[in-house]
Amino acid sequence: MTSKIKNSLLQNTIKSSKNNDMSKKRIITAAIILVAIVAIALIFKEEVSSEPKGIYTVRSGSFEEVIKCKGEINSADVVEIKIPKTLDDYTLRVWSYRIMDIVDEGKEVKKGDFIAQLDQSQLTTRMREVTQDLERLTADLKNAVIDSTVILTQLREEIKDAQLDLEYNKIDLEQSVFESEAYQRKVQMNYQKAEIGIENKKRNYQLEINKRKVGIKRLENYVEDRKESVAKIQKAIAACRITSPDNGIVMLAKSPFEGKKYKRNDNCHPFMPVLAVLPNLDQANSEVYVKEIDISKVAVGDSARVSFDALEGVTLKGKVVWIASMGEDHKDFDMKVFKVLIRLEETDPGLKPAMTSNSEIIVSNLENVLSVPVRSVFSGDSGKFVWLKQGSKLVQQPVTTGPENEESIVITQGIQEGDRIATEAPAVM
Repeated sequence: MTSKIKNSLLQNTIKSSKNNDMSKKRIITAAIILVAIVAIALIFKEEVSSEPKGIYTVRSGSFEEVIKCKGEINSADVVEIKIPKTLDDYTLRVWSYRIMDIVDEGKEVKKGDFIAQLDQSQLTTRMREVTQDLERLTADLKNAVIDSTVILTQLREEIKDAQLDLEYNKIDLEQSVFESEAYQRKVQMNYQKAEIGIENKKRNYQLEINKRKVGIKRLENYVEDRKESVAKIQKAIAACRITSPDNGIVMLAKSPFEGKKYKRNDNCHPFMPVLAVLPNLDQANSEVYVKEIDISKVAVGDSARVSFDALEGVTLKGKVVWIASMGEDHKDFDMKVFKVLIRLEETDPGLKPAMTSNSEIIVSNLENVLSVPVRSVFSGDSGKFVWLKQGSKLVQQPVTTGPENEESIVITQGIQEGDRIATEAPAVM
C-alpha cells in the first residue's frame, strides 16, 4: 500500500512539473508575440510619422494669375449736384457757406426734391448793407438832379441878363457916333466886354451841364449797380435751397479739405461746388487699390471678375479701363498703392452705389501648364524645391516656378505630369 501511494505521488509530481514547463513555454511565446507586435507598431508609427499629411498628384491644365483686391462701386456716369453758379459771384463777398441741412446718403430722390439748405445769414447781412447803400445813393441822385436843375436855371438867367445888357451896350454904341472919339472908344470897349461876358457865361453854362451830367451819370451807375446787387443777392438767397436736377440715389461728395463726406454744419465752397452726385449704375466702376509690388502686372484692358459681399452668388465681368500714374498712401495698406478703375460690363438689379466689391484682376491666362498648390513649394539655400514621392520615400526635387496666385503656382521645370508631391514638409526624415 505504501509503495503504491508513493508511486502515485511521484507520477503526480512529474505531471505537475510537465504542466508547469508547458505554462512557462506558453508565457514565453505570448511575450515574444507581444514584443513583436509592439516592435511592428513602433516601426509602423515611425513610417507614418515620416509620411506627409497630404499628397498632391501633378496635373496639366489652365492657370489664371489673378490679383485680388477690395474696392467700392461707383458710377462711371453721374449727374453732379453742385452749389448753384449764382452763389459763385465775388460781388456777393461770401466765400463759403455752412450746410444747415442735407439729405441722407443713399436716399432715392426725384427731380426737384430737396437736397440741401445752405446758411443765408451772410447773404442777409450783405443784402442789408447793399439796400442801405442803395437808399443813400438814390437820395444823393435825387438831390443831384434838383441841384443841377437849380444851378443850370440860374446860369440860363444870367445869360439872358447878359444878353439884355449887351443890347443896351449896342444902343449906346450906335448913339456914340455923335460923341467924342474918346467916348466912342469907351462905349465900344463896354460892348466888346459884354460880348465876351456872354461867351464866358455860355461856356460856363455848357461846362456846368457836362459836369452835372457826369455827376448824375455816376450816381445813376451806382444806383443801378446796387439794384443789380440786390437782385443777385435775392437770387442767391433763393439758390441756397438746392434741389435734385434728376431722379436717382444720392451719394454725398467729400469735403476738399477734410476728406470726409459732407454733413450738417460743414462748410462748402463755391470754387469746389460738387455737393453730391446721382450715379447711373448702368455704367459702373469698381474702384480698387493695387499694391505697388503688383501694379506692374496690371494693364489697361485686363479682364476682371467682380463679386459683392451684399450680393451672394453674383459675379460680374469687368475690364480695367484706367490706372493711376502715381502711387499714394492709404490707411489700409502698409505700402504705396495705385488706384485702378474696373468698368463693369454687366449689371445687376441689386447693385447699389458705394457697395463693397471683391475684384479679381486676371493678369495672365495660361493653358496646358503644370501648377501645384502654393504650400507645396518650399525655399532652401539652393532655391525652390518640392518633396517628390519616390516609392515610399520623399526626396527634395529642385523646381523652377512661374506665375502664381493665392492658391496655385506654375512649375516650369523640375517635375512632370503625374508626379506625386507632398503638400507639407515631412515631420521626420
